[in-house]
Amino acid sequence: MATPTKLCVFCRSVEPISQPCAALPTSKAIELIAPLRAHEEALILGLQQQPSALCQRCAAFDIVRVFKDSNPLDNSKPEYHTLDYRHSSRQYEMDFGELASLVLSPSCPLCRLIFRIFPRVGLGTTDVMLKLVPFRSYVQRGGWNSFPAQLRTNPAIFLGVNSGGTSIISEREPRPLGGEVRRFGYRTGESIALAGTTRSGNARHLDRFVDFSRFSGALEDCIKNHGPTCQVTASPELSLTRMIDVIDRKVVPYPDGCDYFALSYVWGGIMPAADALDGKTLPDTIEDAIAVTCRLGRRYLWVDALCIDQTPNPTPIQRREKEKQLRIMDQIYSSATLTLVAVAGNNSNAGLPGVARPRTHQLRETIAGHTVFTVPPTVGEEIAASTWSTRAWTLQESMLSVRYLFFTSTQVEFACPEHRVPETLEITKTVPSWPQSMPGILKSVELVLSQWKQAPDDLLGSMYWTYIMDYTARRMTNDEDSLNALAGIIAVLEKNVPAAACVWGLPLAAFPRFLGWMHLCEGGTPKRRSAFPSWSWAGWEGEVSLNEALQMSREERRMRFRDLTCDMEIQYLGVNGAQIEVEGWRVCLEIRTEPLSEAVLPGTDRMMGYIKERDFIHGNTIPSGGYECLVVERFAYRNSRDGPVYQKVFMIVLEFGGVGSGVARRKTFITLDTLAGVDFVCSGPRKERVVLE
Repeated sequence: MATPTKLCVFCRSVEPISQPCAALPTSKAIELIAPLRAHEEALILGLQQQPSALCQRCAAFDIVRVFKDSNPLDNSKPEYHTLDYRHSSRQYEMDFGELASLVLSPSCPLCRLIFRIFPRVGLGTTDVMLKLVPFRSYVQRGGWNSFPAQLRTNPAIFLGVNSGGTSIISEREPRPLGGEVRRFGYRTGESIALAGTTRSGNARHLDRFVDFSRFSGALEDCIKNHGPTCQVTASPELSLTRMIDVIDRKVVPYPDGCDYFALSYVWGGIMPAADALDGKTLPDTIEDAIAVTCRLGRRYLWVDALCIDQTPNPTPIQRREKEKQLRIMDQIYSSATLTLVAVAGNNSNAGLPGVARPRTHQLRETIAGHTVFTVPPTVGEEIAASTWSTRAWTLQESMLSVRYLFFTSTQVEFACPEHRVPETLEITKTVPSWPQSMPGILKSVELVLSQWKQAPDDLLGSMYWTYIMDYTARRMTNDEDSLNALAGIIAVLEKNVPAAACVWGLPLAAFPRFLGWMHLCEGGTPKRRSAFPSWSWAGWEGEVSLNEALQMSREERRMRFRDLTCDMEIQYLGVNGAQIEVEGWRVCLEIRTEPLSEAVLPGTDRMMGYIKERDFIHGNTIPSGGYECLVVERFAYRNSRDGPVYQKVFMIVLEFGGVGSGVARRKTFITLDTLAGVDFVCSGPRKERVVLE
């Protein structure tokens, strides 16, 4: 008699039911998106060739009944949040119980579908909250609350694995221009759909290769019928660039006003050979991009590896020409008719799935005479899980482009500021969501900023830190690209708000307090980039931010701090090469860490207040000793109407080169929170001019 087996959700293979999985994890984190590995796809396809029948649990669940009879609500309905609704919806849910005891039968079609869409990383053996639940298909899409009423009243039903008691996740989301907005909840992971339903917005079973007619129509509709945020204009600066002529397969000077595509992808250390274009041996992603450009009726394609001189040891002239190209990256991407985005893969040999190589298949099963199949996760979730989204260079490509064609391992999606055209749904287009990575967001911001001669400080500062925090959290292969990979975004800000001109990546004339940036503690000890000054975030590896209080708008400060006054703000005087001169309040602080870091008044044991470095939770990371510090800004405030005055002083810790050296380097960032009634002036700060390098 054959040994009973199960599909194990931990090791992703078939194993005996009686045998504990050797790969049982310790992690409790649930991640709903992870790439399907080749052996898993082969395993499922092999099992489909064997005799199949529903297991007892799945037969009792009756998935066809769930698709036809369930009426899950979205979280815009008041009754969605009631106990009565939760109770009535349980009959349409399959509870998996404790995962260590979960048995998914290899011969059961529904078990295979569940296995296919089950979270593939981060499962805990004692997790008991996972279940299969129905939800309305449209809540997969960001911005669904703006969909037509017809789609929302008679939607197709999907089933997905959910952690917790609801099938829809609700959250708040930051606006690109500051603040936050309530976002209706939505589902983003893989799911299961029923073929043949007449309800609105059902899933599509996709071919292994892309049908480009859907996207050709979407592109032309955007060009002809959409508003100003969707339109592109050729910049005169493009005359500095070169293009790939995909018909003649050669790199040519930019044809004036040409209609071209751009490619955004992960290099992964792979450089095309010198004769690769002519010999048709380019990395697969570039070859596929050439094919897509032809399929969509264009002749010219811009790819950095070929259109910018990549000579390993450039001459001074070659270096200057490359720098000119990097300074107009904003124009290159914002002027492109379409940007092709290689979301899948870790290098430029990954290709664009569905062009020359087949993409990951959707599992299809027959249950009770009906076709049931898997639906890929949203493109946004595949992007979030991709290497592409972690690379420094791709941030500005995602921000600066106006129209995108995303290629993931499972699907293609067209996106512009007005619409998204999913390949996986029967609907032809949806409204876009409003994440900061929305295509053309910098073009939209550019239109907003152009209406002001002087952008409000709060708006500009919030925008700046939105991009810097995202950028510095990303990975970069070459330290020398610390500023190059952000040059396009900085150019947009500088062109629209001249007062925001950046000095080594910091808009010091408009925001001298931005010298108070800090590394986030999760990043560990920051590594120096010696080619850049220590006072700029560009001179260090690692994610940076600005203290919350320094980042707040004036209105937010007034709401947060009672009777707030701000003074001692550092002043930017000028730049000379990598050195800047500032004027500010310099002080020698005596810090004692016993066990928490405390600042004491000079020559006494009297405590002034507590010291915290960067954003560490505990103030115990600064060793005891004397420290030269430069004040960035001081707040004085009350916690209550008649309460005592407290002070919060933001400072850069300085390090001087040696005896008599008048040039300082930035060491770290600290905050002093004084005791009630203690005035920071008692520490003896003196106003000086300081040179930083």
